[in-house]
Amino acid sequence: MSLDRSKFDKISEVLSDAVGVALDALSPILGADINAQPQPAVIHTIKDTDYSGVMPAMYFNIVFVGDISGKAVAVFREIDLAVILRLLMNSDSDEIEFDEMGLGMIKEIMSQVSNKLSSKLGEFFGVDANASISAIMQFEGNNVVANAFGGKDMSESATVSVKYEVGTILKGKAAFTFDDMTVNNLSKYYEMANDDTSQQQITASQNMQSAGAAVNKQAVKQAAARQPAQQLQNNNAPALNISPSSFPRFDVSGDDEGVGMPGNMDLLMEVPMNVCVEIGKTKKKMKEIMNFSQGTIIPIDKQAGAPVDITVNGQLIARGDVIVIDDNFGVRITELVNSKNNLGS
Repeated sequence: MSLDRSKFDKISEVLSDAVGVALDALSPILGADINAQPQPAVIHTIKDTDYSGVMPAMYFNIVFVGDISGKAVAVFREIDLAVILRLLMNSDSDEIEFDEMGLGMIKEIMSQVSNKLSSKLGEFFGVDANASISAIMQFEGNNVVANAFGGKDMSESATVSVKYEVGTILKGKAAFTFDDMTVNNLSKYYEMANDDTSQQQITASQNMQSAGAAVNKQAVKQAAARQPAQQLQNNNAPALNISPSSFPRFDVSGDDEGVGMPGNMDLLMEVPMNVCVEIGKTKKKMKEIMNFSQGTIIPIDKQAGAPVDITVNGQLIARGDVIVIDDNFGVRITELVNSKNNLGS
C-alpha cells in the first residue's frame, strides 16, 4: 500500500507535533524539563529509511487501536536509554546493563510516551485512539521495521526524526516511523474534518442571514410598541415593597459526647471503610530497593513496643497495641486521635 500524498503536508505537521508532545511524558518521570525538537515527517520506503543517526539503538513496536488503527516503530539511541535508566535507578555507575528489570522499567516509561502519542493524534481529529507497545529490543536494521509492518521492505512509511533534551543531563535522538495504514487513516480523518468545517461554515452563513431577517422584523415590532410603553411610564405606578429574603435555619444539633449528624446521615452508616494498622514506614532510594532480596532487613521509623497507627481510608484516627487473638493478630485501641474532628471533616 502507498501513502496518500495529497494531504501529507498537513499530516506531516500532525505527526511531528504529536511526537514532540509524546516525549513530554518523560518530564514528570525523570524530574526534568523536556525540550523536544521534532522534524517534519518524511516519506521513504522502509528499505531506504535512514536510521544511522540513532545507531546503535533499541526499539519497540507501537500498535494503535480505536478509531486510528495502524502501527509504528520507535527507535532510541542505546546510549540515551542507558542515561534514562541511570536516572530511574538513581545510579552513579557508568555501566548500565539492560537486564530484565532495566528493560521493564524502560518499557513502563515508553508506554507513557506511546499513550500520549496516541492521545495527541486522536485529539487532533476528535477521535478515540489508544496504543500498546511491545518489549524493548535491540534494533538490528530496517528489516526490523519491515517485519513489524508486515514484511514488505518496499512499502512506504513516514518517519519523524527528533532531537530532545532532558534538562542539562541528556541530549538524545530518536526516530518514530509510522506505517502506511496509520498515515492514510489520519488523512481520511483530516479530509472528514475539512468537509465538516465547510458544511459548518455554510450553515453558519445561512443562520446569520436568517437571524438578520428576524432581527429586522423584531426591530419593527419594538418600534411600534415603544410609544404606548413610554406613555405608561408617565403614569403614577405604585411603590414596590422590597424586603430581604428569609430562610429557615438548618442547625445540626449535637452534644458534648459526640458529633451531631442530620437524620439522612444514617444512610451512610452502612458504607464499608478500609481500616489499616501501620507498624511504621521508611524511605529508600530506587537503587536500594532494586537490591532487595529474600532476607533483606528494612529498618522502620518505629521503636519496639511503641503504639501502632490505626487509619481509616488513609486518615489517622487512633493508636493502639498489637495483640494476638487465637492465631491472628489484632490491635487494642489505647488512644483516639482528634476523633471528633475526624468524624466531622
